[in-house]
Amino acid sequence: MTTPGIVGPTTDDRTLLEMLELETIDTNVFRANFVFPDHYALYGGQVAAQALRAAGLTAEGRLPHSLHGYFLRPGDASRPMLLKVYRDRDGRSFSARRVVALQEGEVIFNMSASFSTPADGDDRQIAQLPDVSAPDENRVYTIPRLFSFEGRKAEQALPGLEYPIRFWARCTAPLGTDPLLNACALTYLSDISSGTAAFNTPTHATSSSLDHAMWFHRPIIANDWLLVDLVPHTLAAGRGWYTGSIFHSDGSLVASLTQEALFRRRH
Repeated sequence: MTTPGIVGPTTDDRTLLEMLELETIDTNVFRANFVFPDHYALYGGQVAAQALRAAGLTAEGRLPHSLHGYFLRPGDASRPMLLKVYRDRDGRSFSARRVVALQEGEVIFNMSASFSTPADGDDRQIAQLPDVSAPDENRVYTIPRLFSFEGRKAEQALPGLEYPIRFWARCTAPLGTDPLLNACALTYLSDISSGTAAFNTPTHATSSSLDHAMWFHRPIIANDWLLVDLVPHTLAAGRGWYTGSIFHSDGSLVASLTQEALFRRRH
């Protein structure tokens, strides 16, 4: 998650596409050279998106359908990051990858991701787009810390929170129809805000992300408006857990996510 009210690099003129450019160092080894000054720890969504990009570059012709990542140490936005990809398996339909992200020789994030070949089959959906106004009917929401994204604040399921858990967003960098780039853009967006904000009190609040998982259900066009809908579930043992759904404006559920985050005394 990210801290509310921090705008930071949204004023930078670089783009998400530049962030997702990776330098090939060796077989299955990449370096993310996109750096910038930041007073806060490296945004988790950036690490996850770059890790998915690295994994996808080794799974040619197959599309990401799920990922699960663990945030192990705070990253530094002003330093490059090394991404090591492990090709655990390439089957007839699925490819399994692991990615380890390092800075200064220490692991800051690891991720397992699975890729599959597109397959025909039934397309059914029970989950429905929440009853919210269209993006052009809502006021502008400046999504904190993100490059190449604009937002609109939607009607909230739980009013009065410190920051929204339901909002429209779209990428302003031209991603085209590349499915990997679009999945990476959605991953980048997915760690913003936190459903556990519903549990915040004057003395305690949701804090750093611990782990984060996503499932990609349908083709993603991140340049179109997408509704992020986060739902808090439980708080216990100093950890909060929530789920999320990401809908296209036509009502199709394109991705689901879940995250656990620290819940600690405010500083």
